[in-house]
Parts: sequence; structure tokens; C-alpha cells
Amino acid sequence: MKIRVGVFFGGNSVEHEVSIISALQACNSINKDKYEVIPVYIAKNNEMYVGENIGKISAYKNLKALLKESKRVILVNDGGKVQLVLYPGKKFGSNVYSAIDVAFPIVHGTNVEDGVFQGYLQTIGVPYVGCDVISSAVGMDKYVMKTVFKDNGIPVLDGIVVHISDFAKDEEA
Repeated sequence: MKIRVGVFFGGNSVEHEVSIISALQACNSINKDKYEVIPVYIAKNNEMYVGENIGKISAYKNLKALLKESKRVILVNDGGKVQLVLYPGKKFGSNVYSAIDVAFPIVHGTNVEDGVFQGYLQTIGVPYVGCDVISSAVGMDKYVMKTVFKDNGIPVLDGIVVHISDFAKDEEA
């Protein structure tokens, strides 16, 4: 039996489009003899979609049409069984689109790569590959990462944190 891998990509991030390209390249590279790949697109409004064309890069030329033909899903852990469930559901019959064994987040940027998505997966008990919540959060915060490196004897250049409010106070900041 093949391991079902839910490849999650997109999301509410300025790196949304890069995530799509990265994920679809990964989907095409995964060994199909061992794994069943289920691409799951996360729209910028955080809704999740699956469907026949979600895994095709050419379909993203007309995103509106792609979403119209795709199925909206939610991720559910039903007693340890992780499923992508149609939302809204049908009145009769099964609403399960597919079960997944593991999530493979291929996401970039704030709101997804920074530990937020990993925290979501962890909260509902979905096994996933990659860094955990704290590692993702620390890795996204460059100043915190420098501090961790420095505190562990790894040489790094000095740095400072500049907030946008610093510019409002002093234009030369």
C-alpha cells in the first residue's frame, strides 16, 4: 500500500506563487511507486482546494477557473485518521475526498513557513515532514536566528533590528 502524501502549498504569503512552483516540482519528483501524491492548494484566503488540475502548473494561468472546477476541502483528524473532507459537504454519501498519511508542507513566507502552518498541523494531530513549530519560527526571524547561532558559538555578523516605527520617528533611521 502506498503512503498518501498531502502536499500543501500556496497560502496567505507574499511568496505564494513561488510556493506553487516549488510544490508542483516536488510533486513531479516524488516516487509514484511508493507514494500517492495529493496536491492541496491553499488560496490566499487560506481556503484549501484539491482536484484534477491542482497539480498542473498550466492551470494557475487562470486561477479563478481553476478554483471553480476544484473542490474545497478542510483537513480533519477523525480519531487518528487524517482526511481531506469536502466543504461544504454533500447531504448524501461520503464527504471524504482522500485520507492522507502525512502532510508535506511546501510553503514559503510569513503565515505559512514561519511555524503557523506547522502549528495548525500539530494542533489537529497531522503528522508532517520538515521543521517543527519553534524551529520554523526561529528560522524565519533573522535576528532571533543570529542570536541562537551566536549563543552556540557559531560566528555571525552583528546586526540590528529596525522597525518601521523607527522611520516614522527619524527619517534618517
